[in-house]
Amino acid sequence: MSVESLINKIQENIPEEETDFDFLRMCYSFAENAHRKQLRKSGDPYFMHCVRTAEILAQLQLDMDTICAGLMHDVLEDTGITRDEMKQKFGNNIANLVEGVTKIGRYKFSGGHRKRQAETYRKLLLATAEDMRVILIKLADRLHNMETLDYLSTEQQQRISKETLEIYAPIAHRLGIWSMMSRLEDLSFKYLFPESYREIADLLNEKLEERQAYCKKMEAIIQAEFKKHGIRAVVRGRTKHIYSIYQKMHQKGTPFKDICDLVGLRVLVEDDWSCYNALGVLHLRWSYLPDRVRDWIGQPKKNGYQSLHTTILDDGKPIEIQIRSNEMHQVAENGIAAHWSYKEGVPTTKEALSIYANYKEMLDDIQDTPDVPGRFIESMKLELFQDEVYVFTPKGDIHALPVGSTAIDFAYKIHTDIGNTCCGAEVNNVLTPIREPLQNGDRVRILTNPKSTPSRGWLRIVKTANARSKIRHWFRDKDRADALELGKTFLKAELQLSYLNASDYLKSPKLLEIAKQLGLDSVDELFIRIGNGNESATQIVNRLKPEKVKVEQEKPKPERTDSAIQLENGIDLGMVRMMKCCNPIPGDNIVGYLTRGRGVSVHRTGCARLLDEPERFVALNMTAEEGVIYPAQIFVECHDKPGMLGEITTAIARFQVNIREGNFKASTVTRIDDTAADYFTLDVTGIEQLREVMEAIRGLKGVERVVRKM
Repeated sequence: MSVESLINKIQENIPEEETDFDFLRMCYSFAENAHRKQLRKSGDPYFMHCVRTAEILAQLQLDMDTICAGLMHDVLEDTGITRDEMKQKFGNNIANLVEGVTKIGRYKFSGGHRKRQAETYRKLLLATAEDMRVILIKLADRLHNMETLDYLSTEQQQRISKETLEIYAPIAHRLGIWSMMSRLEDLSFKYLFPESYREIADLLNEKLEERQAYCKKMEAIIQAEFKKHGIRAVVRGRTKHIYSIYQKMHQKGTPFKDICDLVGLRVLVEDDWSCYNALGVLHLRWSYLPDRVRDWIGQPKKNGYQSLHTTILDDGKPIEIQIRSNEMHQVAENGIAAHWSYKEGVPTTKEALSIYANYKEMLDDIQDTPDVPGRFIESMKLELFQDEVYVFTPKGDIHALPVGSTAIDFAYKIHTDIGNTCCGAEVNNVLTPIREPLQNGDRVRILTNPKSTPSRGWLRIVKTANARSKIRHWFRDKDRADALELGKTFLKAELQLSYLNASDYLKSPKLLEIAKQLGLDSVDELFIRIGNGNESATQIVNRLKPEKVKVEQEKPKPERTDSAIQLENGIDLGMVRMMKCCNPIPGDNIVGYLTRGRGVSVHRTGCARLLDEPERFVALNMTAEEGVIYPAQIFVECHDKPGMLGEITTAIARFQVNIREGNFKASTVTRIDDTAADYFTLDVTGIEQLREVMEAIRGLKGVERVVRKM
């Protein structure tokens, strides 16, 4: 495309008196010279890509600076020209735009460590927040790259298409640019799932002429009906893009023949009132499906989309119809780009500001996500991909949430404290389970109780990144408090085992010295590390003891020895190994297994790791030895409530039993939402002491199950 052809394309959308085409010609010439010696994989001049990018931006009706930056978007990355040179020649605004696109281009989205991937996603989203035009240029750049993907290797096609489908198409959707989103999705789908793409394309082509003829007939009939009622309207057929058909077929399980909006019409009228009048005419003339009527004019989507949707029945055949004004159509096709009046990268029209504000809100929600790569990527995709439902507060304020959101999501949307103390919900004046998905138009009242707290089970229910982040934050604080108390309990129990006054030593200035030596800021941080199992309470007590006590008691605790294992006839065995798969202790029913060259391995009877070779079994007995301890693992399933963990560890400490290791988390086998699973490795003298400890734990209120791990 020549510069004059590009100017003609711009003139279709931007009045000439407001445009400096000499400046555009200068940018065009500069970029052409900068890329003069460069070729694309296809063999075409590289500059053709830059011109096509600028043309797409012109079709989106964007401002001249954005179009010029599109022409030069690869100059900083692919040539020796610097940002300062570009700033001096074209101004700071264009230099910033080109630099912003260049930074995005440097991010590598696939392969490599997940942490690096999460960081590139985060930087991409932040770049779009600084100046929305940066991502619009990048979307145009990506669209043309997808249109010319045939010349790359299959591996490159797959990688770029996956990145486009996961990141760029959803961003286009979030910004309301439907024309670009649908094209990016179809092109990505073509390379990622070529067989499915061809299958749907063939199904569409089979009866294409028949559908086109039917559309023409219905256009004329509906147009005549509107004319009869004095409504000025344009009725057009519309096509559903291939990827959206695939989603309905494979994600929702809808057969191709049952997809009712393969035949669809769009009605364009003059204003909002005409939209509702046109809807009334259609419903008077044809039967319609009430559950498929949608009013996106009174309740616009977050990305600015407005239309009335209905599905009428023509001799039982469903036809989906969209009704919108011409202005709404511009926004539906081009989203935030339909309002091209920008000032320093921020939209200035009311409609664009609304889209921008919602996009910024999404970014804020994602930014609150903990710096854990998997969680960040999960939150980002949740926010970008979800369709929306619109629900109301009791006062009538409207809030948009992802489809499938619950009252918990709604509570956190209103305020963090409301979410944290949520104990129930009334939906449309009816008490409703808080896990129930909300529907469009629901009026929701959240019930709170100062004593109520979040449940870990909520994390499996909520749909918004905001709610997920706030729940995890609450549990991080709670777990920190639990670990602090647990650390104190462990240290106190260890002090008591050493016959030291726990009250004095827990307040000792020497404890702070030890914390500082370990690189910690406070004694509380030391307690937390002990409670989390990152520091040994025994070692800390050894450092706290007076020197004379240390000398007397610094001997290591005796571990179990194999001398306690004997054949039942009393003959001592030479090479004996106690197997960690089942950790046998005195009092257990045990059996020996004669290995080849490695002596006898000792298992508890019934151990799953014990090979089924009875001829190798040796009858053994095991006796307890004075002062020797043995590790035993137990599993505790209990209510996930504040203080529960402390009660369990206190019960264990009463028997002077050391907790060698602990693992505390929400149960993966939970039957109810507020259940936690705690795994402990205890140092015991034998089966009798272990049974006493387990019985004491079972007696605690809130404990559901205590079993020994095999």
